[in-house]
Amino acid sequence: MPRLFVAIDLPEETKDQLLSLREDDLPPGRWPQRAALHLTLHFIGDVPEAVARAYQRMLEGVNAPAFDLRVQGVGQFPINDRPRVIWAGVQNTGPLRALHEAVGGALEREGFRRERRRFHPHITLMRFRKPLRRGPASRWLSAHIDFHAEPFRVEQFVLYESDLQPSGAIYTKRAVYDLNS
Repeated sequence: MPRLFVAIDLPEETKDQLLSLREDDLPPGRWPQRAALHLTLHFIGDVPEAVARAYQRMLEGVNAPAFDLRVQGVGQFPINDRPRVIWAGVQNTGPLRALHEAVGGALEREGFRRERRRFHPHITLMRFRKPLRRGPASRWLSAHIDFHAEPFRVEQFVLYESDLQPSGAIYTKRAVYDLNS
C-alpha cells in the first residue's frame, strides 16, 4: 500500500538556509536529508493503490493561484512540553491556507478525512527518539528565534509516496500539479 502525502517543495537556496541551522550542541536526533525538506499540506497515510490513483486524479482539479512564501522562525512540537520535533515556521498566509483547503477539499471528495487539528505550516528540521530535555532545546530555539529565509514563489505542489527505511524515509514524486500563474 502506498503511503502518501501532499507537499510543497522548497527551492535549493531555502534548503541551504535551513541546513545551516544544524548544530552539534543538540542531543542526537535525525535531521532530514536535503531532498526530504518540504512543507506538508496534507498527510494521507497508507492507502490501497486504487485509492491512491483516485486521489491523484482528484488533485488535478485543484484550482489555486501561485503565491510567495516565507520560512521564518523556529519552534517545537509538542509546544509546551519536552520536544520530539524541532521545526522552522512558515508564514500562514491567505494563499497558503487557500491551497491547503483546496487540496483537502479535493481529497475529501474521494473519502479522505482531514485532521481535526488546525493547520500549522512548518518544515521539520529534527526528530528525537525520546523527548528532549528543555535546556538544550531552549538554548537552540533562543539562538535561532529570528531565523528567516528569503521568500520564494510557490508555483506547484506535489503528491509524494513515502517509503519508510531504517535510514529515513525515501520520497518519490507520484504527480506534480501546477498552480495558476
